[in-house]
Amino acid sequence: MSTQPAARHDAHSVGAGSDAATAERLAALADRLYAAWAQPAVSRRDELLADCCVPAVTYANPLGEAAGILEFADLIGEFLAPYPGHRPVRTSGVDVHHRRARWEWGLRNSIGQLVLAGLDVVTFTERPRLETITTFFGPPPRPVYTFGAAPI
Repeated sequence: MSTQPAARHDAHSVGAGSDAATAERLAALADRLYAAWAQPAVSRRDELLADCCVPAVTYANPLGEAAGILEFADLIGEFLAPYPGHRPVRTSGVDVHHRRARWEWGLRNSIGQLVLAGLDVVTFTERPRLETITTFFGPPPRPVYTFGAAPI
């Protein structure tokens, strides 16, 4: 019996104003974005971001925000400095409609353990290139229910 390497097959959700080919292109853009995040060399990070983002890209996460590729590249360096060897990866397919998309991601340490998960919500140009990126860390807060008894 021969062994074959694992192959990734993403399922994408495509809504109005988009198509499967756009979802595939956005998945590739997301993967390039995370390649930039994993790049320790600032000049190479700039190149990778220029390949997937518009020059005036805006980025925001709960800890900071940036405008433009150079600022974004610097913010990535600041964010990952305390986490050497950590690499972000896309962990879901892409959900896309009307030039907007979202996907889940995870930050993995040097041995592949997930240490942080989140969601990216983006807008993109027709070309497509990422125009705005909004990152959320962790799952959304869940509602808390309290139950009590009323006196009879």
